[in-house]
Amino acid sequence: MNVFKNVILTFSLLLLCSGKLFSQFSPDYPINRGWEVGCDLGLSYFYGDINDNKGRFWNNSPFSSFYYEQKKIAANITLGKTLFRYLSVRGHFIYGKLSGSNEILNMYFDGNIIGLDGDMTFHYLDYFMNRHENAKFNYYVFAGLGLVNFNAIRREIGSDQIISTIGYTQNGASKTEMTTESMGKLGLGIGFNINDNWQTKFETSLNYINTDKLDAYFPSDKKIEGYGFMSIGFIYKFKFQLKSKNNLLKESRGTNNKPNNSGVNNKKKRKLK
Repeated sequence: MNVFKNVILTFSLLLLCSGKLFSQFSPDYPINRGWEVGCDLGLSYFYGDINDNKGRFWNNSPFSSFYYEQKKIAANITLGKTLFRYLSVRGHFIYGKLSGSNEILNMYFDGNIIGLDGDMTFHYLDYFMNRHENAKFNYYVFAGLGLVNFNAIRREIGSDQIISTIGYTQNGASKTEMTTESMGKLGLGIGFNINDNWQTKFETSLNYINTDKLDAYFPSDKKIEGYGFMSIGFIYKFKFQLKSKNNLLKESRGTNNKPNNSGVNNKKKRKLK
């Protein structure tokens, strides 16, 4: 549980330290500017009890078959808002799969995750080195909190016999209600600005989930499990127009181009006589 507490502490410190950053709020990013939508596609990697990796570096490179066997596809959709050039807030919807195996325990599992989270991104090089705002590359770190729904089936290696499930019936034939737990994440990213509207990016993050059931394995010594996420994606930046009260008043007044009604004027003149 200490890891999860550290994530929450880091996110809280980022919020507190942002007081100095907010004091530099720029009118360049009012409510109608600095918005972005995007999507990411990448690989998820499980960290927990049913995992064979044991920290072996060469198994985490694309040159190892283990790299592809233990990683699964995941994707997310992003909506974000730049507060000013150094700090942004983002919301994510993520869907993906998880997998892991442990030859010593003679078991493996397959699972699914669906999550919602929010994070803050800090462009540290821009801030500390006063880099040009229109630089092609930007580098940032992010931290966030959210909720994750998950289910999983644990099986015996070789026989594929189901040992236990979470979010499924005992025989694994059909799904039941997914389990929901809180999540904290830390990560870093690199973005490349293609033009004023489009950006491509690479991100990697560690997502700590407040559970020891992510792999449907329930040992007596409980510890936090989670997954890594490496992705590439695209961002579209946009703004929209806001109509102020002055503009609305101006439009409501308009200009009257209708010809004068001579009949009405003549009637007024006759009455005066």
